[in-house]
Amino acid sequence: MELDIALLVALVIALAWLAWRITRLGHDVSRLAHGPSESLELLQREVEAVRSGVDARLREHGNYAQDLIQRLTSLQKATEDVGQLGTELAELQKIFRPSHTRGAFGERMLEDLLADVLPRDRFRVQYTYPVSGVRADVAVFLGDGRLLAIDSKFPLDNFRRYVEARGSDGGDAATARRAFARDVRRHIDDIAGKYLSPEDGTLDIAFMYLPSESIFQEVTYAAPNGVDSLVEYALRKRVVPVSPNTLYAYLCVIRMGLRGFDLQQNAREVLQHLTHLGAGVEELRSELGTAIRQARHSLNNLTDADRALRKVEERLELVSGLRKGEGLTTARTNESGESGEAGAV
Repeated sequence: MELDIALLVALVIALAWLAWRITRLGHDVSRLAHGPSESLELLQREVEAVRSGVDARLREHGNYAQDLIQRLTSLQKATEDVGQLGTELAELQKIFRPSHTRGAFGERMLEDLLADVLPRDRFRVQYTYPVSGVRADVAVFLGDGRLLAIDSKFPLDNFRRYVEARGSDGGDAATARRAFARDVRRHIDDIAGKYLSPEDGTLDIAFMYLPSESIFQEVTYAAPNGVDSLVEYALRKRVVPVSPNTLYAYLCVIRMGLRGFDLQQNAREVLQHLTHLGAGVEELRSELGTAIRQARHSLNNLTDADRALRKVEERLELVSGLRKGEGLTTARTNESGESGEAGAV
């Protein structure tokens, strides 16, 4: 903006110089009006050339002035937008001042992030532990009855005081930093005492979700030598601080693990089906062997029956042949007797 003002001042100075130059040429024309005609014509041509240059320069500077006005208008509008943005940020700070409002906002961000990465059946919001009755903000189900608890925390009040006082030379920044550290430690103790419940099937760790990357960086800030940092204190309590970016990375790893678990579960089910199928094949083989043995026994019985039937048939044929031979002998005997009696007569 300072550059545009300087150019505008230079434009005004140039216009003033051109006006003075035209006035000076006019005086020269009046003074030489009674001189030689050649000088007068030369002077007129010079005046025309200067006037043409002045007109072109005036048009150029007029266009530049119009463009400068448009830029100043855009700059004024941008300044108004920045002021409006500051007002909206102040309103947003008022909205986030109550702790329950910040908590609801953090839980909503956490739910949206989980829904973008994990299947809906793999996590539950406001999950109540079946044994202890504790309610966690989010429970992620990992399989085999195990779950990972995630609790959302938004320690903003003392953090904001620390950020505001950090640029000053007084001791307010150190006091606000200690108050912020107390808030974070209290949240860590609360998560470690409530959400690590092996009887409810939880893992031996829990996540503390911090919706703000700035707060997360301050929590993971490396403390001076001999002083425990907040992240070291959290890890000793088996609480893992996570931000939106780091939680997304953790959830991607969990999603890959869940896919591997599903594949393992499907492979186990296929193996069980194959085992049952093998048992069925063995049972079918046993029954088929029994049927074959029974069929062979039946075949042997049929063979024996056929053999007995053939013997009976042979006996029947023998008996039939004997009967036919006995009848023939009787007929011959009768014929011989009748012939003898006839001769005697």
